[in-house]
Amino acid sequence: MNEWLHLWLGLASGIVVFVVCLTAALWVFRYEVWYFTEPYQRVEAQNKPFLPPSVLIAKAAAFAQRKEGKGVEFTSITYGTSEKSAFTNYTPEKGKFYSVYLNPYDGRVLYHKTGPSTAESFFIFVRSGHRFFFLPQKIGSPVVGASCIIFVITLITGLIWWYPKKWTKSTRDKSFKIKWKGNWKRVNLDLHNVLGFYAFIVVLALTISGIVYSFDWFDRGYQWLLTGKATASHGHSDDHPHSDTTFTHPLYDQPADILWQRIRNDHPGDLGRLNISFPEEANDPYEITINPQDGTIYKTFTRFFDRNTLAELPSEESKKFEEMSTGEKLYAMNFDIHVGQIYGLPTRILAFFASLIGASLPVTGFIIWWFRGKKSGKVKSVAAKRSVVT
Repeated sequence: MNEWLHLWLGLASGIVVFVVCLTAALWVFRYEVWYFTEPYQRVEAQNKPFLPPSVLIAKAAAFAQRKEGKGVEFTSITYGTSEKSAFTNYTPEKGKFYSVYLNPYDGRVLYHKTGPSTAESFFIFVRSGHRFFFLPQKIGSPVVGASCIIFVITLITGLIWWYPKKWTKSTRDKSFKIKWKGNWKRVNLDLHNVLGFYAFIVVLALTISGIVYSFDWFDRGYQWLLTGKATASHGHSDDHPHSDTTFTHPLYDQPADILWQRIRNDHPGDLGRLNISFPEEANDPYEITINPQDGTIYKTFTRFFDRNTLAELPSEESKKFEEMSTGEKLYAMNFDIHVGQIYGLPTRILAFFASLIGASLPVTGFIIWWFRGKKSGKVKSVAAKRSVVT
């Protein structure tokens, strides 16, 4: 029964698993590609503070007005590390989203972004394959999710099949070594069995953490299992705190500067990212998202402030990583685990090779199935000659 499940479930999900794993391997190094292909995202670190939001936005506004021929409203501003440019966003018209990149030390405009770069377009294409199998989201997401659930089953049944009935020198060699000097069928079999075993834990973790993004029921169950509670949208509630609408006028000039300075005082040092989203509706607050660590997102948290009084508004999203329970920490780390960036470059390299092995398993498995019981041409020729002689 175990072998039957492994075989037929593997055949049923093979093409989707191949595409999902191959695109996952490509996605792992997106930051490195962006770093080298988009020079406007980086600046030379200087031994002086960043300019406050009001100064950068004023410079961006003057630039945007020349470009658009009219004034624009900026929706947010984002600061990076000491070696990253800052950028501010605006929508020139409905359906368009532009960004102005600036040097955070002197306010010099570095780039006017009006659409995805070539590298971004490539990775958008890669992500559509990884998340949706290049299908419309409503169709592709459950297809990918179901295939990943099947893949988990095939990984477990494969491990059971791999486990020898008796441990001898011969079975140890077959289980842990690839016999490169064997015929191509033996090499293919070893690539499937041996590489599958070595990559089992990592591929299983990457797959399970990815199913979270395909099925809300799986997300809620996974979160409940880890934390004892479940919320919508991968742990983020849409019920944000609101500004007090009884105040009709701001109590402070340059509120973004005040909040920016408050955040910098509370979180000194180099931050991975600091984003200030400006209120648009009357009851919207200032929403400040802080990521202490560049290259990961699991320590990210959001603080909310009344748009008029600048009083901080309590929210579950304001909880820091250090204040979370063990289960909440594991759940918060899910995306970074899934894309292999949890511990930086070493785990990204590990995820890259594990994803490649994951992509190879349906291929080597199909070859094993296709040529099962079939003799090579040489063997068939010898057998035919023997039958003629006799």
